[in-house]
Amino acid sequence: MPASDWALLITRVLIGVVMFAHGYQKMVINGIGRTTEGFENLSIPLAIVSASFVTVVEFAGSVLLILGALTPLMCGLQLVIMVGAAVFVHGANGIFISNGGWELVGVIGAGLIALAAVGPGRISIDHLVRRRQAQHRREIERFHAPQPMMAQHAGHLAAHRR
Repeated sequence: MPASDWALLITRVLIGVVMFAHGYQKMVINGIGRTTEGFENLSIPLAIVSASFVTVVEFAGSVLLILGALTPLMCGLQLVIMVGAAVFVHGANGIFISNGGWELVGVIGAGLIALAAVGPGRISIDHLVRRRQAQHRREIERFHAPQPMMAQHAGHLAAHRR
């Protein structure tokens, strides 16, 4: 197995674990009510909708990301969260996380962009699904391809009709 597949797996797992922890905190520890209040205090638009979206994508989407399932979609949804976090929470605080800055959401966002661009690697559900789909297409093509016996039989029938 190439090192790139292991690197993609490690990247997916690390980003997924960080995102899962944030989703777990919002869903299980704080609950959607307190999470919504926090979003309202940060002046995040449509706080209940935003809090629900962020919580579900961080919690469930990170599991899919770790597994390498629906990777481009999960990266895109989580990237929306990172952009929102940068715009509404961290952007005005500079770069350093110690000052509430955007460095963490920036690095996570960059990782998500890279994963979306190159894919999850071979150690993923997406790869398994693509491999099975390709195998299925080959089987269908073989089934619909002209059969040698049928072609010979058709030629033989054509010769008798003359």
